[in-house]
Amino acid sequence: MARNGFFTGLDIGTSSVKVLVAEYIDNQMNVIGFSNVKSAGVKDGIIVNIDVAAGAIKKALQQAEEKSGIRIDKVNVGLPANLLQIEPTQGMIPVTIDSQEITDLDVENVVKSALTKSITPEREVISFVPEEFTIDGFQGIKDPRGMMGVRLEMRGLLYTGPRTILHNLRRTAERAGVKVENIVISPLSLTRSILNEGEREFGAIVIDLGGGQTTVAVMRGQALQYTNVYQEGGDYITKDISKVLTTSQSIAENLKFNYGIAYPQQASEKEKFTVEVIGENAPAQVTERYLSEVIAARLRQIFGRVKQDLERTRALELPGGIVLVGGGAILPGITELAQEVFGVHTRVYTPNHIGIRNPSFASVISFVEFVGNLEDVEKIAQQAVNGEASLRHKPIEVPVSHPRPIPVQPAPQELSREPQTEVEEERPIPTYYEETEEAPVAKKGNFSDRIRGLFGSMFE
Repeated sequence: MARNGFFTGLDIGTSSVKVLVAEYIDNQMNVIGFSNVKSAGVKDGIIVNIDVAAGAIKKALQQAEEKSGIRIDKVNVGLPANLLQIEPTQGMIPVTIDSQEITDLDVENVVKSALTKSITPEREVISFVPEEFTIDGFQGIKDPRGMMGVRLEMRGLLYTGPRTILHNLRRTAERAGVKVENIVISPLSLTRSILNEGEREFGAIVIDLGGGQTTVAVMRGQALQYTNVYQEGGDYITKDISKVLTTSQSIAENLKFNYGIAYPQQASEKEKFTVEVIGENAPAQVTERYLSEVIAARLRQIFGRVKQDLERTRALELPGGIVLVGGGAILPGITELAQEVFGVHTRVYTPNHIGIRNPSFASVISFVEFVGNLEDVEKIAQQAVNGEASLRHKPIEVPVSHPRPIPVQPAPQELSREPQTEVEEERPIPTYYEETEEAPVAKKGNFSDRIRGLFGSMFE
């Protein structure tokens, strides 16, 4: 059940910073203010200059405050999937209350016992999601509070990230004048928000086409099973247009959004527009089809790399298909191009909120929905993680008497939650971002040959 009150989401992207202010009333989320400003100090989704990034965030916060009429002092900020690790873990405690009735404190303590899992010094616990509780051997319990027992066990998923990235995220928010209330794992909140119940249970893929990177997340069995990040996004399409047409980045960006079509078969060979060419006195005439070929070349390269990894994990066999979000998903023809490359059903998700019916706002909306709709047990678990700074990265000791080992069923090999060791052929894909060599761009007739001849290896 959603909590009544105000919630603010902050999405710090490579191309833009978005802020969303929403109010929950009777389980209904109402957007009352939002902003979207140009990003700065961020590269590939990671903050590289705290002061510069804080300036962009502060500007976005001010605009959102003006529209909502509310002073923003705390935010729920999204964390990208870069170097995210997902690990199964479990905990067990004795129920010490005389009545042996399980309370909130017992739930908190069993979560803390699960956090004693060994964590390397450079990593920090971001979130813990309980999957199942067991009381005196009785399994499948989702909320044990109020029940009676002498031994409480729990298994769940532990999400960790690099301490450096998390520190920079908090410090940047502080410089912008706000406190981080919750750090929300972007692929987790996004899959929960945009997938329906059937897709979350039987499995589906979400591809977030951002400006600086493309993020892939796979959900199955109501849990995030796999994530990966590719350091190519919509900004690369803009750069390609700029280089091919020998025009400025700003003009290339306008061409992409005003005339761009992702699927060349839908573009016209007769429709033309003028483009200012650097070093030329007269503007050039460019066809809609020619521009579409430039856009499609980069998108085919991105989708091709994603497809290779999804085939290794057998995620393309999941019945839910692919859902596209992010700024790149607004390009006409993107669905048809993705279906051609991946060979599975594909759709674009568009938020149903007045003023922000745009796939690029899907992430920031999901941050607010994730926090606003946390179940009571999930809130207790997150409070256990956030309760003390040391708890996020330093194991604590919770007294237990004669704990009984709990077997953890390994995730299916094709969708492993554990980082895998790289092998030479058909290597399993880890659940954290791993740099790989870029796959060559898909050839498209004589057009791609002409581009390669003119600009060398610009698509490599």
